[in-house]
Amino acid sequence: MAQFKTAQQQMVGLVNEYGTEQFRSLEHHMSQLFSAIGRHEPTNRAEFRTLAQFYLDLLEIDDGGYNKHLHDCLRHLIDRYTTDRPIKGGPTADGRT
Repeated sequence: MAQFKTAQQQMVGLVNEYGTEQFRSLEHHMSQLFSAIGRHEPTNRAEFRTLAQFYLDLLEIDDGGYNKHLHDCLRHLIDRYTTDRPIKGGPTADGRT
C-alpha cells in the first residue's frame, strides 16, 4: 500500500507539472513545429524520404512497436522508391530516365 501511495503522489506531481505555463508554452511550440512540417512541400525524393521516415519514427514510438511489420514494409517502400534508381522505366531523382 505504501508503494501505491508513493506512486500516486509522484503521478500527482507530474500532472501538476503539465499545468504549468512552461509546459503549455512547450506544447504550443511543438504544435506549431508539427504544423510547419506538415505544410512543407518536399522538393526532391531525399527530402520526401526524410519527412516520411520522420513520421514513421513518430508512429513507431506512439504504438510501441505493435505495428512494426507495417512500419518496416513502409520503410522498405520508401527506400525502394526514393533512391536515384529508375522506377520501372521512370525518371531518377535528377530527372534522368
